[in-house]
Amino acid sequence: MDEFEHRLKLDAQAIRAGISPELRSRIDASLRATEQIRPVPESPAPGMNLWWASSLTGLAAAVIVIVLINWNGPSTVPAPLEQVADRTVPVAVDELQGLYPPWLIKTADFASPLEEELARLQADIERARENVKKDIDFTF
Repeated sequence: MDEFEHRLKLDAQAIRAGISPELRSRIDASLRATEQIRPVPESPAPGMNLWWASSLTGLAAAVIVIVLINWNGPSTVPAPLEQVADRTVPVAVDELQGLYPPWLIKTADFASPLEEELARLQADIERARENVKKDIDFTF
């Protein structure tokens, strides 16, 4: 390895790496032709304009939605149920005739879905009780 290193050093010393006067004059001419680099003037924060535009757009959309809801909605909102002591009494259908179209007025049936749900719940509890009883009998 020493011999190889010695040869490389001798070859490196034999190389003439001088700059010719012609190349030097070209480099100097290029340096004189360049202009001083000046910083680019900064414009006001570009994100600020976007923020204002999006804020105003959102505000305008909210105002339009509020106006449309108030314009298309009923003038007075009726209370469909009056609270009497601890029970609720439905308002008569005749009182609602002028406020809603006739196809929207119907009586609500709240009892049958709850009764069906109670029956399904009782059936589920009974099945769970039977499964637990079978597991206990199998284990002991």
